[in-house]
Amino acid sequence: MRIEETEVIDSSELAKRLNVPETWVRSRSNLKRTNDPIPHLRFGRHVRFSWGSDILREWLERQLVSTNGQVIRRKQ
Repeated sequence: MRIEETEVIDSSELAKRLNVPETWVRSRSNLKRTNDPIPHLRFGRHVRFSWGSDILREWLERQLVSTNGQVIRRKQ
């Protein structure tokens, strides 16, 4: 990950960009609530996300679901 290619954003901004509620972003970032949390940075109590990073892009790709309800897995 190259820092000049990423933008560090908060949960409110990530929610806007994904068009989901901020509460959804917060719950999906919590290790206790999901097996595959949204990759994030923690600065004390502040949680931030690296928009444009490979790790966030890979997480988003893992969330893809086809129209017939089957999970789409990218070949590795």
